[in-house]
Amino acid sequence: MSITRSHQILTSIFWKQYSTTVRPVHSDARMRFFPVEENMNPSDIVNGWAMASCETLARRDVEAHMDLISKDVKVFGLANHEFVDYNFWHNQVKEQFSQGQVKSVRYYLHAMRADSDTLVLFTAIEYLTDKDGIEHESPIEVALAKEEDGVWRVIQEKVLTQDEAQAAGLVSLH
Repeated sequence: MSITRSHQILTSIFWKQYSTTVRPVHSDARMRFFPVEENMNPSDIVNGWAMASCETLARRDVEAHMDLISKDVKVFGLANHEFVDYNFWHNQVKEQFSQGQVKSVRYYLHAMRADSDTLVLFTAIEYLTDKDGIEHESPIEVALAKEEDGVWRVIQEKVLTQDEAQAAGLVSLH
């Protein structure tokens, strides 16, 4: 699956910042940080995922944070790695959360599009603030898939090069 191929744009291009706190929603005895409802539009899916990502990081809740990530995830575009899988991501999150290496995350969502009823793609600039207050900016392209349990999770992510980010219309806000 290539998330850079042409897709039908379902929402207009917009910028929205997410670094707010959300309240957990309980479902099937598992904590969920956004409700999973039938017929959610792509904007609701992406917005819910972004808010949940910010909240789970702020709470240093490794398991809830990793519940936003598919066990089949692949992350591309990282230096020294062809790709990163779920186990690598989980170990990194566990270490970063336990050592307090990451203070916060926020997203400037840019464009969303749907490939099907079970796949939503978006581009964003992710700002990760480390324990020293230094903000790290990453332009990303993300695919969220609705998995068998009905939960939307990251199935693929690509950290974009500067040229790819510009081509996608992502402009740094700093």
